[in-house]
Amino acid sequence: MFLQYLKRIRFVLLWSLLCAGIFFLIFVLEEINLKAAVYPTVLCLAFGLLFLLCGYLRYKKTGQKLEHLLQGEGPYEDSLPVAQDGIESGYQELIRKEEQQQRKEHARWEKSGQDMEDYYATWVHQIKAPIAVMNVLLQQEDTETNQNLKAELFRVEQYVEMALGYVRLDSGTKDLVIAQYPLDEIVRKSIRKYAGQFIRRRIRLIYEGTDQIVLTDEKWLSLIIEQLLSNAVKYTLKGTVTIIVSEEKKLTVTDTGMGIAPEDLPRIFEKGYTGYNGRMERKSTGIGLYLSQMAAKKLGHQITVVSKLGEGSSFTIDLAEYPLRTE
Repeated sequence: MFLQYLKRIRFVLLWSLLCAGIFFLIFVLEEINLKAAVYPTVLCLAFGLLFLLCGYLRYKKTGQKLEHLLQGEGPYEDSLPVAQDGIESGYQELIRKEEQQQRKEHARWEKSGQDMEDYYATWVHQIKAPIAVMNVLLQQEDTETNQNLKAELFRVEQYVEMALGYVRLDSGTKDLVIAQYPLDEIVRKSIRKYAGQFIRRRIRLIYEGTDQIVLTDEKWLSLIIEQLLSNAVKYTLKGTVTIIVSEEKKLTVTDTGMGIAPEDLPRIFEKGYTGYNGRMERKSTGIGLYLSQMAAKKLGHQITVVSKLGEGSSFTIDLAEYPLRTE
């Protein structure tokens, strides 16, 4: 830092040396006794070193404060060091104006995001009414056509919920209600929601229950489980879907479906990535698993997958760890 300070005041040092050289040259040309210059020279050097030291200490203090500010995230407006001159004052004024503008833009962006979230929440609640009415109408006659329409209507409702979850994904922790929940209730609620799909596809579901209590958010964990069940139903033409909860609080959903190609496994949680199965089915949006993974990270959980093409897949949610405290 001292070398940086010397570089900053290099023109002052050069000017001082130039003045000293001029005085020395005049003394020599006028044949003045150089001893007369010793005392003032010593005083000039002493005061010069004192000013140099004070300037360096002030420069070092300012540098350390700026370095500390750079490690933070702002705002910096009220924490900037005292300006040493008009140029520094001008730069600091520019920083203040930029921060004020940034705060205005951030507030406008947050309001826009909140408005969009409110709109989608309202839209979801409104669209559920005609969906419920259509479900009632379709239940009046138990025909194959009505069964197919009910299945498609269920998919519509699922996509509606997914849209709302996607919008709320970036809402931070304000949308979380963290508490201790019986895992069995959450799992059975999700199973009941997809029971019609399992019956329609004639897929056997195996779940023996669990007495585990987990620290999570019920709504977001339900979204994850439902997405895994949705994929299991979608890609299992026949066979079984098994849900197992281990003593280590790991929930595993295993199906005997199409499986996942090895080249697709590293990318199945990417947004918009459908993979080989998704391209074959032509129904995959590439959002479901991405949303599940993001929700899991939001909760502090972890999703892993093991799969073999043509034999099925196993998705595991690790519910044992959680970085936040209960409310």
